[in-house]
Amino acid sequence: MKKFIKSLNLRLSDLLLFIGFIPFAIFLVFGQLFMQYTDPLEVALPLWAAIICFVIALGTWVYYLILEFKRGNNPKLVVSCLFLFLTLLNVIAIAVQPNVVSEDVTVRMVNELNTGLYPGIDVGSIVHIDVPISVTHKLFFIMDVILIGMFIYIGLFIFPKRFTGILFVKYLGYVVMVFVLSVIFVGYFMEYDLYVPFIKTLLGKIDADPSVYAVKSYILHRNAYGMVMMIGIIFAFINHSIEKKWYYYLLVAFFFINMIFSYCKTGLIISVLMIAFYVIYRLIVTYKENKKRNTVLFIFIGSLAIIAIGVVGISLLTKGQVLGFIYKLLKGAKDNGTMDMRSYIWDNSYQLLRNDWWLIGRGFGIYNVILLPMNTVNGDAVFPAHSAYVGLISEGGILFLIGYIALLVYFAYVVYKCSKQNLGLTISLTFGAVAFILYSTTEAIQYLVYVFMFPVMVLYHSSKKSETQKEAA
Repeated sequence: MKKFIKSLNLRLSDLLLFIGFIPFAIFLVFGQLFMQYTDPLEVALPLWAAIICFVIALGTWVYYLILEFKRGNNPKLVVSCLFLFLTLLNVIAIAVQPNVVSEDVTVRMVNELNTGLYPGIDVGSIVHIDVPISVTHKLFFIMDVILIGMFIYIGLFIFPKRFTGILFVKYLGYVVMVFVLSVIFVGYFMEYDLYVPFIKTLLGKIDADPSVYAVKSYILHRNAYGMVMMIGIIFAFINHSIEKKWYYYLLVAFFFINMIFSYCKTGLIISVLMIAFYVIYRLIVTYKENKKRNTVLFIFIGSLAIIAIGVVGISLLTKGQVLGFIYKLLKGAKDNGTMDMRSYIWDNSYQLLRNDWWLIGRGFGIYNVILLPMNTVNGDAVFPAHSAYVGLISEGGILFLIGYIALLVYFAYVVYKCSKQNLGLTISLTFGAVAFILYSTTEAIQYLVYVFMFPVMVLYHSSKKSETQKEAA
């Protein structure tokens, strides 16, 4: 631990970053709550308080950047220009939105929510809505965009230069896994009465949607709980690639079992694939070290795969009569209407991009404010796009999506550079990034990929320091 703390080489100026993070965190939490409503004066941080938080966070971070730039700790000009362009693009998109957005929404499903709000409607009915966009909305989200953009910029391209690569990544993994374990054990304490009913629903002994009994812990949403478990799995692999300790596999199994209780189907599928790829990768790279063991494991894994395919096929064909647990878990994606919900959300998002909005989008946050009443017409009071890529296009248009892809391309370049120094660790980090890029197709978690870009950037700058020192020697 002493070696790790010494390797951080923290300076007094680094306090500015953390001082600015406090008002930013307050602003961000209220900002996320704010997106769910159309009246900012009722539920959001008061505008004067939001402006104070914004000014403190922005001022401390700007001064921090000035100090870092004076030390020569600045990224390439093209990266800075890209971030500035994306931030200004979203600011413009927010500013030019009309004061009232009018849309005609086609009713695709009917339930108690929308019939209570719009009596007499039926499937196929057209409902006209007017969504007011106040100056407070615009100011709040413009400040939000500037702070989030600066936070990501500093977090990816300035702060990672301060650390020693592998040691920092290892301790970061410890912190993440302790957090995931805390989520699990708090869930045991808070929701101990959900675990048995959840299993019974999967086994068909209780006729109910398993999501009713899904575990959330203090994360407050079952899918978020599942994502936290998946992050735990990824960091267990990352630390295993550093230390090669057997107990990391136990942690992976423990996190995966707990993920089942979240009923997060996309996360479970991606985690199974990720675990399979990592285990196969480890068997390949260590094959020469223990040929007999790895040959036996290859045969065992291949047999399991064949059995699993057979069991799933039989379960689907027999409508759950064989191993109803697996069948219920798989067919839930169709039966609980999640894809139906996503389809009308995506249709509404497409509708909002018509009339020349496709280029710059509807603006960060403003898009959610408009989307909520449109989704309510279809009987579901949800506001996220439930797809990172739909959300990116809807908020920032095609231009913002291109910028996001450019960042991913730059990340791929950094991964390639890091792989020359530490292939195993780089592959583990890449697994995490790819997992969340895939997950982003059905959930609005586009920014979580930065969780894995951050340690990759630490490794990248650490390797550059090593090369510079070798050249100097």
